[in-house]
Amino acid sequence: MAELTRYGRLTPMPVPELPVFAVHAGRSFVVTGASTGIGRATAELLAAEGARVVITELPHALPAAQEVADRLGGTAAGVHVVPMDLADPASIPEGVARSVGLLGRVDGWVNNAAIVRIRSAFDHTPADWQAQFDVNVFGTFEATRLIGEHLAGAGGGSVVNVASDSGKKGHPDMVAYNATKAAVINLTRSLAEEWAPLGISVNCVCPGGVDTPMLDQVADTFAGFTGGDRDDIFASMANEQLGRHVAPVEVARVISFLLSGAASAVRGQAINVDGGVLAS
Repeated sequence: MAELTRYGRLTPMPVPELPVFAVHAGRSFVVTGASTGIGRATAELLAAEGARVVITELPHALPAAQEVADRLGGTAAGVHVVPMDLADPASIPEGVARSVGLLGRVDGWVNNAAIVRIRSAFDHTPADWQAQFDVNVFGTFEATRLIGEHLAGAGGGSVVNVASDSGKKGHPDMVAYNATKAAVINLTRSLAEEWAPLGISVNCVCPGGVDTPMLDQVADTFAGFTGGDRDDIFASMANEQLGRHVAPVEVARVISFLLSGAASAVRGQAINVDGGVLAS
């Protein structure tokens, strides 16, 4: 029997530089938590593809969100910033209403905003659970419910939720976050079936190991736990098949597809964007 040879990746696989087409010309989208990471990459891509975009952010992050909007041409290019705090029940209807008011009609909504708290399961408190569920599940659902009413009245549209590989496999010291992302996956499936007669498509993406400030936060926290080197910990979360972390734009490209008419038969799915780590 021939000896099995494994070929390790010697150099990281480059992030493909792809042409950008105006596939969303004349369309309007809202991306929550879009001043950094996957949200920012998504807003940038959608704008480049011809869409008008509202970026929502927490009040303290509005300057960073405005910088993103300004780089994309600002209000003259149809890119707006709206404050919205998913942990504040009063902020959500205000943010949704303002977004709709600025865009006139919303064709799609991207639920990207989320928080994570890193602690062992033994140390996770009720307050940790509450804080993460308030934002990642309850706030996300309320925003989705409100925009769903708008989409139903406008004849349909798309919702894309940013879940996580954490919602499928779970990660140590992130028990509540894992649970919130599992809830987002099930929420996606439930709404996709319930809202299909209204012309609303609902899907989610499940990123893993993406080079974002949240992953930086995870690496910093684990370094504090273990006394290990923060950079080494961050590097260890790179994807084996890619030889690097997943790039935010690679997740954004899948989100853009799910918002498009090309994905009309893709419904209720939790699509892995993790470099091949999970099989389903």
